[in-house]
Amino acid sequence: MIGIGPLGFMQQNPMVWVGLIQAYLLLTIIAVLLILGAGRPHTKKWHVVGALAHGPPLIAAFSSLDVFASMGVFGIIWVPITFHIIFLSLETLAAVYRH
Repeated sequence: MIGIGPLGFMQQNPMVWVGLIQAYLLLTIIAVLLILGAGRPHTKKWHVVGALAHGPPLIAAFSSLDVFASMGVFGIIWVPITFHIIFLSLETLAAVYRH
């Protein structure tokens, strides 16, 4: 078996796959909680939680830029970095802005 595509490197290291699945499942739980909390009064705390949820992926991505470059996937890492920066900014603005 060989890995194909930008995430093909995970085929050689199953622990990377396990960590990735754990991260996505944890963020899914946070997303569900944010959706449930959005319908309640006083949503500021939920916007703060949403903003904080984008911190760990950004820290991991920025601190691992050299690793991504050595694997030849440096270009694609900017897609999730951009995604997390945009939604970190939106959640921060929503938390600061008074409704």
